[in-house]
Amino acid sequence: MGTFRRTNLFYGVDHEQVYAALEEFWRREEHTLKLEDVNDVNRDSYALRERRGDWTVLEWTRGWEWDLRRRAQLYVSRAYDCPGLLVFIYDDDFWGCELFHHGTAIDQFQQETDNIGSFFGDLPCQGRPDLLLAQFPALDLDIEHARAYLTHYSIDDPAYEDIDWENEHDPRNSPARPGDGYGRLEGGVYWDFQNFLGVDHHAPVWRRFTTLPQAPTRTDN
Repeated sequence: MGTFRRTNLFYGVDHEQVYAALEEFWRREEHTLKLEDVNDVNRDSYALRERRGDWTVLEWTRGWEWDLRRRAQLYVSRAYDCPGLLVFIYDDDFWGCELFHHGTAIDQFQQETDNIGSFFGDLPCQGRPDLLLAQFPALDLDIEHARAYLTHYSIDDPAYEDIDWENEHDPRNSPARPGDGYGRLEGGVYWDFQNFLGVDHHAPVWRRFTTLPQAPTRTDN
């Protein structure tokens, strides 16, 4: 089985702020956050990493519920007026991301489509490099590199049928930047893209937690 991951990247806020906003969001959804052993790598819990540099990283559980957790990320963004992203990799095959700011999703990208459709429904998912750069001006990101990372393709497009996926010199699948570990059409760009943003996805885990429905309030007759 390949790699399945979904990760939030919050810009300019620390891990304690992220946790506080998530507590409030889940309380409104009639859930509580239950702390787990921080050293337990069981991916059935969220892993909130300590802020490193500009970014705080939240790794989602391995369950693939999509709507509620995206609303949680927007709640954090709204609480602190911070930009951020959801980045994901599906079975090592392809990656994608959702860009948000001011509590609103503003752009979506999915590297590959037409085998399972899109995780973003009917929304366009080709990605807008200009919108990405506009949310993080202090990072001074290169627009050509951003455009290379946000390379979208359809598996039904004949132009991609003859790509030599094992040939690192095939220009259609060349790395977006020198030193990247993956070609721009490979799912592993999920990792290279985060490095491009300056994300330290090896930062120590500050807290692990799960969400639990609140117990119903007991009423005595």
